[in-house]
Amino acid sequence: MRTGIFLFFIYIIISPLQVFGQLDSILNATNPNLPSQQDASSFTIWIPGKMISGQDYEGMVLLDKPANQPSIFYLSSSDKSTLQVPLSITIPPSENHGIFAIKTLKDGNATVFGALNGNLAQSATLVYTSNSQPSQLQMIVPTSTTRAQDMQSYVFSEDKFGLPVPVDADTEITVTTSSMITAPQTVTIPKGQYYTTLPLFTKGSGVVSVSSDSLGVATANVTKINDNVTIKLAIAPDTALPNSLSYYYIWLEKNGLPFKPPYTIHVSLTSSDTNVARFGNNYDVTHFNDILYSTTIRNGVAKGFVYTRNVGSTVISASVDGFGAASANLIVGPTTNNQVTGQNITSYCSVLVSCKPNMVKIWTYPTTFDDSGYGIVGLYRQINQSGTSTIIPLEADGSTVQLSSNGPDTNYDKQISMIPTRIPGSNEETGVAQAVEFAIQGGGTGNFTMTASGPGEIPGTANFAVLPRYDDSYNIKITLLPINAGINQDLGIMYIADSTGAMVEPSNIFAEPPKVDIKSTVQNMPKTLDFTSTNMILNGIITKKSEMVASIQGIPSSAISIVPLDVATNIEFELPPKVHVGEKFPYVAYKTDAFGIPLERIVPSDVSTITGVNFDPSGRYMSVTQEGRVTVAVLSEDGAIKQSINSFYNDMNVNIDANSTIFKVGKDNIFNIKSDISNVVYDIRSIFPVIKKGDGEYSITPSREQNFDVTVFAHKDGFRPISETLHLVSKKIIDITMIAKGNDGTQLHISPTFTVNNYSIAQNTPFTVSVNAGNIDMELPPKVILQNKNYVLDRINIGDQSYTENKVQTYLEDDSSIIATYDLVLSVNATDAIGGGFYSYGSTVTLDAPEKWQASFLVRQVFDHWEGSNLPFDSKANNVSFTAKDNVFATAIYRPDYTYLMLVIAGPITGIFAMKKRSTISWYAREINDKLEKFIPKLPAKKKTEL
Repeated sequence: MRTGIFLFFIYIIISPLQVFGQLDSILNATNPNLPSQQDASSFTIWIPGKMISGQDYEGMVLLDKPANQPSIFYLSSSDKSTLQVPLSITIPPSENHGIFAIKTLKDGNATVFGALNGNLAQSATLVYTSNSQPSQLQMIVPTSTTRAQDMQSYVFSEDKFGLPVPVDADTEITVTTSSMITAPQTVTIPKGQYYTTLPLFTKGSGVVSVSSDSLGVATANVTKINDNVTIKLAIAPDTALPNSLSYYYIWLEKNGLPFKPPYTIHVSLTSSDTNVARFGNNYDVTHFNDILYSTTIRNGVAKGFVYTRNVGSTVISASVDGFGAASANLIVGPTTNNQVTGQNITSYCSVLVSCKPNMVKIWTYPTTFDDSGYGIVGLYRQINQSGTSTIIPLEADGSTVQLSSNGPDTNYDKQISMIPTRIPGSNEETGVAQAVEFAIQGGGTGNFTMTASGPGEIPGTANFAVLPRYDDSYNIKITLLPINAGINQDLGIMYIADSTGAMVEPSNIFAEPPKVDIKSTVQNMPKTLDFTSTNMILNGIITKKSEMVASIQGIPSSAISIVPLDVATNIEFELPPKVHVGEKFPYVAYKTDAFGIPLERIVPSDVSTITGVNFDPSGRYMSVTQEGRVTVAVLSEDGAIKQSINSFYNDMNVNIDANSTIFKVGKDNIFNIKSDISNVVYDIRSIFPVIKKGDGEYSITPSREQNFDVTVFAHKDGFRPISETLHLVSKKIIDITMIAKGNDGTQLHISPTFTVNNYSIAQNTPFTVSVNAGNIDMELPPKVILQNKNYVLDRINIGDQSYTENKVQTYLEDDSSIIATYDLVLSVNATDAIGGGFYSYGSTVTLDAPEKWQASFLVRQVFDHWEGSNLPFDSKANNVSFTAKDNVFATAIYRPDYTYLMLVIAGPITGIFAMKKRSTISWYAREINDKLEKFIPKLPAKKKTEL
């Protein structure tokens, strides 16, 4: 199948608010009663970055740390017409990741979003499919950076994935450019073709746009770089003797270094006033080259003569082809304060007033050179008068000038003879040379000074620098064009680039067009080419991947691979960026074309790996068994690729709790294994059998006495394996449990004297100890006081044996339970009653308040009620019985009974009633009452002690 690629970044097609709103509606529909889903720090979502339409894939949600509750991730696709994912995926507690299904429906780009507890993660993909319809333009330039002016570019018609597709009819392309770039206004892609050429002329940087009504717009940026080359022009002497000569020097500098192109450069020189100075020495005949003189820069420097004539000033200008221009001033005759005076030398020097040199001037040019330069020495007369300084150039007089320099390795003549060389002329007086030129050979690098001096003369100085030359390198570059197999077509654009990658004109490097030697398996490709233009177009037929090598003498060769876009040329391998060790995760491997577009998935047999990677037989999953960076190699006839993946463990905690390091021989000894992660697999190693009793509970039954270890290996996919070891001792021991309690159910904390096999146990009850079987001696306190309650030892039960004494000696060979029972002794205090005393808790108590006689037995004291707080019986009843459960304080209250006394006095009162006749009962009652009140106080009373 044929697919394509977008050459721009993938963005979300639908509105982000729409996606987020979709997720919000899902989250708002969540059961609010669900527990918190996530205690992990973060999570990521991975889906393959490339997919093929119509095929099923899988994505993965990865937790950095496992959650202790189910983690429900809500999923959404930005374009459901392109990609479908489930509404949610649940990762169980203590699991690290979850895998979800992906269904591709059509080509396009889509983003999968995942939400957990308000946090979002996303991963984007591009789905490819076959499409052979042209839908866009692409403009290709050989390079975006150029120093050259000419440039050959191309316009291609492509499908939306970037593959070249022929147009169905002649398609006119409109071209627009920036002002500094010139191009045809229109070009045409012929019917049945998918490209056309577009020549450009670049005078500066700018943008080129190509457009078509049906194919849209494509642009290319072009940056024009001008060489940072400085043209240097110098004249020496710059104050010259008339009818003599000076020297001109022209050189190039780039980035402050001597610049010496490997080719000759044409230079044009002019003088602004040929009456002052010219480039020819025939003063009577005017030639064109007196005004415009041509020369060449060779090995970085051009030099020659400027012939002086009359007093005055002129400007010498140099125009260097391809680099620019420079100028320098030349004064002929005396100067005052560096300005031309306009006067002849005879105005200052004559037979009467002779001018002898008192000043030496020196110049060194080029001022910066890498190997050799030139020095010029001239003689002058300096006159200082009235604040002005007049400099008069003089003829060489045969004197000797001494030279010196601070450059220890600089080579030059130390003495210069100022020989007055004659300059031949025509129809005029013969001129005499003023200056002498000498050579300077640089040694070492740095900034130096040279000094020229003579006897009695003012010395002159000149500065120069010796630096390495600017050295640029050049390479052959080839920009490949999109091509299809089996068609005679343009394959690439060849050009020469400098070290910065900018395209350069070959003519600026080579004096003659260089020959390009080509070695290639491409059909119809010539063996040699003449590099006659800025860009050379490579043409031929390719049916499969081909290699080509282009070379030019003096420049490194360039090797490229040319691959048709519609055949598989490579493979790609997509993995999640990080995974947990041991856990299965999805992957995809593709055969791809030259643009990286997936053509088909690779089956598992095409995959090989290094140690530490396991592939699932389904060909859809793999796992890694090593922590760290693991490399996976994919091999096939279409190529090979290595892909690295980061694998890591999560940490889990495992705790072994055995309560004691001493295990009992012949008995089940329980120990527990706990982890903060569920579904952990435990591998337990022990010399004695280990039996699983329940969730995390295990038992060991040692068969003999000895020291032994129990090692637990805990492992789970995705978690770092750990081990814990118990160091144990198995012994024939028994468990003794002792409690003390009152018969009222109160637990008593007593401190018995307890010795087993002469081993003293000092613990308060209740307690359980494990000891060796043997003799036991114990003594318990006979009485215990607890919160003002008195307890008295009743008995000691050891198994089915009972003891009433507080001291016991016996032999224990099995697990035993010792129960000490104490009776709670309660006090029943009954005032004016019988039945009080001390009682054991739970016993029955009976209290009775008997009658008492008074006044010669005519009046009785009888029970009325009981007084006391929290009485456990009816206070109105006498002769009561109750169960003793607490101390009781009761007082019997009596009242007087007059029954017998009333019988004694009943007769007299009756007679009184008979004598006094009254008509109402109330009257008789009052009478009896009055009589009794008068009678009763007269009766003698007995004391309480007598009752």
